[in-house]
Amino acid sequence: MGQQTPARKSFLRSLLHDKTANTIVIAAASMFPILAMVGGGIDASRYYMASSRMQAACDAGALGARRAMITDDFEAEHRETGFNFFDQNFEDGMFGIDARVRDYTSDGNGRVDGTASGTLPTAIMSIFGYTELDIAVNCSAEINISNTDIMFVLDVTGSMAECPDGSNCGGGAGSKIAGLREAVMNFYDAVEDATSDTAQVRYGAVPYAPNVNVGFQIPREHMADTHTYQSRFARFHFVNEWQTVSDQVEWMPRLVGNFGSTNTDLYRFVNRANDPTREDINDRARCLAMSGNTHTQSNVRYQVMTDEYVLNVWAGGSASQRAGCRGRVIKQELRSVNRLRDYIYCPITPGSATNCGNTNPAGSPAGWETVNLATLYDDNRIDMPTGANGTMQTLQWNGCIEEAASVATGTWDPVNANAFDLDINLIPQTQAQHWKPALVGAQWNRRDNNGTGSRTRNTVVTTNANMERPGQTCPAQARRLAQITRGDLQAYVNGLTPAGNTYHDIGMIWGARFISPRGIFRADNETAPNGDAIGRHIVFMTDGILVTGNTQYGTYGVEFYDRRVTNDGSSSLTARHSARFQAACRAARNENITVWVVAFGTALSQNLIDCASPGRAYQANDAAALNSAFEEIAQKIAALRLTQ
Repeated sequence: MGQQTPARKSFLRSLLHDKTANTIVIAAASMFPILAMVGGGIDASRYYMASSRMQAACDAGALGARRAMITDDFEAEHRETGFNFFDQNFEDGMFGIDARVRDYTSDGNGRVDGTASGTLPTAIMSIFGYTELDIAVNCSAEINISNTDIMFVLDVTGSMAECPDGSNCGGGAGSKIAGLREAVMNFYDAVEDATSDTAQVRYGAVPYAPNVNVGFQIPREHMADTHTYQSRFARFHFVNEWQTVSDQVEWMPRLVGNFGSTNTDLYRFVNRANDPTREDINDRARCLAMSGNTHTQSNVRYQVMTDEYVLNVWAGGSASQRAGCRGRVIKQELRSVNRLRDYIYCPITPGSATNCGNTNPAGSPAGWETVNLATLYDDNRIDMPTGANGTMQTLQWNGCIEEAASVATGTWDPVNANAFDLDINLIPQTQAQHWKPALVGAQWNRRDNNGTGSRTRNTVVTTNANMERPGQTCPAQARRLAQITRGDLQAYVNGLTPAGNTYHDIGMIWGARFISPRGIFRADNETAPNGDAIGRHIVFMTDGILVTGNTQYGTYGVEFYDRRVTNDGSSSLTARHSARFQAACRAARNENITVWVVAFGTALSQNLIDCASPGRAYQANDAAALNSAFEEIAQKIAALRLTQ
């Protein structure tokens, strides 16, 4: 029997029964779930990054498009702005995205809505049949105002009555003041439309000319009880004068030396009782001759104005002596009276016993030495001897002020420590730091040569003449920051009346003072009820350059005499007020207050540009441009907010 050869086993069968190869199979089988898990994580991560970047790009485009809108109108240019912002953040093809689509629209009420989508090819999951992932995002942006304080500083000087082209509008329709009123109301509407329900938005206003009407807003403890005015003092002396004691129709004596006698027999004139037509010719002439004559007896005189011869007026006595002489007689007595001798024009301090370098003259009526400004604040009235012949006169305070003490310098960077008026956070501690009431009725300019020559500052002028008074412009009362209804604001701006010269510095000083979170209004301005931060803005509008005058009565007194700004009352007056304006603007900006400046119907000067916060200066040639500028400012004051 021959030898048998075993059948040859297949490779797979051998592999099947070969325990040493089992790990290869297991490893191969496990690769698929591992690949799915790792690949899914990689593609999911790519999806998340692409989706997040697309969302950020959508948000940026919505914010950019909304910021570009001046009003609620959404134009093609605003959509293009949105596209540009989107593309800068998510360029076409980023992450391998295919079929990228983006668009921006508006709801018509100021909200910008955006959408974006695309297809992201998978990197690993395609081997499992998942070749692409769809990405879609949406976004919205709108203007929203949180806690905001807005202080309008408004030029209401005389030129505001003109039309923007300089023609005379008389302050009516088409005038700059009318355009200002409309622009302020449109500003209010734009802000209110964008205000959050939980936010506090307050408005204040400082109309300015050569002065500001802020006195009734200043706490009483910060108003001065004494102050010196460029005024006059009346001096008196005793003189003998005829004083009328009676003026009446009465009987006159037959002899002029008997005027004033009580003996009726001395008043009898010749009378023919039996023949009334035959009166004594001589006595009748005697009577009629008295008319027009004055008869003096010692310190009494009788002036006969009219006379009439009358028969049969007396009873008793001789029948031939019953006629009388009757007429109008003015009786006067010579008396010593205290009369005005002259006026002394000089600086006067109410409440002082010494003025004009001399003790107040004896014989003067109750006047400066008895007047104290502290009584003014009870009813805004004060009696002073400023009337004709030094008589007492009731002066009413209209609310305009004289500023705290300053220094006469042209250098305001840095601000001199003694320039208390430019400290917008001033809390007065001394009389020099207090604010003073502006009393135009107590002020006179003075000239030498008895009031007819040139103006003089240091010379005390004595004259009988009434000198000229300085002009004063006191604008409408300022408003401290407060929430206000549209109707109340409309009534307020309607009451603004253009008059006077242009002093930018005093307007900016008080605009900054009213809105500062420090200073005398700190308690009102430091925080908001909801505890959130407050955005602070000054909107400064003027139609012209500085226009000053050294003999008008303003917030620095009469500058020719008081010299609080210049040492001679005139040199570089406008330049110095301009430099002070810049100092006030810097002070406001240093308090983190955004300063917006609008030049209306005038060139946007470098002085105005330098006052504004960077990029916050505007120029408007007409009312429409002013409205656009105010609306743009209102939009930019608002904060952009993503709503989705």
